[in-house]
Amino acid sequence: MPDTRSSAMTLLVTAITALGPLTMSMYAPSMPTIAQALDTTAGMVQVTLSIYLTGFAVGQLIYGPLSDRFGRRRVLLLGLAVFIAGSVGCGLAGDIETLIAARLVQALGAAAGPALGRAMVRDIYTREQAARVLSFIGMALAVAPAIGPVLGGYLQVWFDWHAIFAVLGAFGLTLLVVVAFRMPETNPVPDYQALRPSRMASNYADLMRHGGYVGYMAVGAVTLGGLFTFYAVAPFIFIDLIGLSPEQYGWTTSITVVSYLIGGVAANRLVGRLGIDRMIMISTALVLGGAGLMLAFSLVHVVTVASVIGPMALWTMGMGIALPNSMAGAMSPFPRIAGAASALMGFMQMAVGTAGSIAVARLGDGTALAPGLALLAFALVGYGLYWRLVWLRRAEPPAGPGAAP
Repeated sequence: MPDTRSSAMTLLVTAITALGPLTMSMYAPSMPTIAQALDTTAGMVQVTLSIYLTGFAVGQLIYGPLSDRFGRRRVLLLGLAVFIAGSVGCGLAGDIETLIAARLVQALGAAAGPALGRAMVRDIYTREQAARVLSFIGMALAVAPAIGPVLGGYLQVWFDWHAIFAVLGAFGLTLLVVVAFRMPETNPVPDYQALRPSRMASNYADLMRHGGYVGYMAVGAVTLGGLFTFYAVAPFIFIDLIGLSPEQYGWTTSITVVSYLIGGVAANRLVGRLGIDRMIMISTALVLGGAGLMLAFSLVHVVTVASVIGPMALWTMGMGIALPNSMAGAMSPFPRIAGAASALMGFMQMAVGTAGSIAVARLGDGTALAPGLALLAFALVGYGLYWRLVWLRRAEPPAGPGAAP
């Protein structure tokens, strides 16, 4: 693929990937206001996030096999159309039940972006090239949730929370037009059996039996899922407890963007020299250190902007290193079922985020104790699986069902 076309494709794939996490977090500064406007509780407003993450997770399991069967482009257009419909529903919601239902529709549409974006990268690039391109996709997954509150905070101040969903719908419509007229099909050899229930079950089972895939997927799932867990409770910590305004909250969380960029740049520059596996091991200290510090500050009852956002910046820096490398490592052996491999990876990332957001909503005490506990547990499990299933076996040749010969 020529450089100019490759750059344009990378930019477009990054944009469609960013749509989902941007939608997840853009309304975060408005969550306390939405609770008042719809005459409901903070817990019910948090359900709109949990249901979004659930739909975002399940939707990816559907889009992966669909794109293996019908191609990436047509399925992506379908997803964007569903997303636009959900955004309209959110903007018109007059009660919390309608908003929850519309957020589910919105999530099911947005799920097409990351599921198909990763698959398209696998269609086009080699393993090492994919790691570099996936650093941009990883950036979209990590940076968009931090940029979202900045934009949402100003929209809330200038207009109201309805404007946030209007802007998201307009963004989705723009992407739909660009994809319809500018995006080529990257899956020229569709699998006509991909939607057979037995084939789908077999492909997903084969992926879960592949130790390398599970190990790499675990790192990506806990780092990104941990970030989503943090964003589930962050508005209530920073706005309700610490007392920041919505726009101040947005700018505060944007610090994680800078830290992620530092990690992402390091990953992009060093992966060719050190390789995927060493880069992931380097990220271990940052991710575990961030989670441990957040928990430690909470245990001694220190709840300030610095004590919360500082540890999270370490986490996102480590994620900037780990996420693109783990995605490339997981998907590279599976060119024939790239859609299914991408979908399952995305599902697990969102499943961790959903579980974490539900846990911190139910167990949270208004401090960073619950997210600190969740992040530390996630990191220990995810990196433990990677160390056992990948790092100790890295000298073994890769193999697996659907793998490249």
